[in-house]
Amino acid sequence: MVMRASFILILMLVIAGPANAQAPEYVTRPATSETGKAPGLKATELSPRTRRFQLVFAKGDEVMAGLAEFAAKNHIANAHFTAIGAFDHAVIGWFDSDKRAYKIARLDEEMEVTSFTGNIMPGRNGAAPQVHVHCAVAFLRNGEVHAGHLVEGHISLTMQLYLDDAEPLAAAAAN
Repeated sequence: MVMRASFILILMLVIAGPANAQAPEYVTRPATSETGKAPGLKATELSPRTRRFQLVFAKGDEVMAGLAEFAAKNHIANAHFTAIGAFDHAVIGWFDSDKRAYKIARLDEEMEVTSFTGNIMPGRNGAAPQVHVHCAVAFLRNGEVHAGHLVEGHISLTMQLYLDDAEPLAAAAAN
């Protein structure tokens, strides 16, 4: 009888979840948005002169180095990009602001790139362009997902990347 009562109690706890679990909360979209909630927002109107590139990476290519080299050679000044593909090695990190460094995870197996987005901006004081990528990858063996900043990514099959580079309107008007 005691074992049956214990089993029922454990089953109830499993079904109910932890005591500190909160019920899901739902919201509907407001009809209008409040203004003044993003005082730090800065916007730059871009010219209609946008350069669009398709970059196709091959097996063994390292994406971050390839993007940085492409940006420098092609004078990429203000770009954003998305991609799909696959890695067999990746280093993904999460920025720790206290340590001013990335906490990393080294992933060494076949994985699908399920999300890949980023930008390329000019480096400070004339330095090389800065490539900034956020990505999510899913392991092929079990679907486990890892996401964060891409520090390093080696192509296993291919990657197709679409990049748009635009100059600010003031620079376009001067040309």
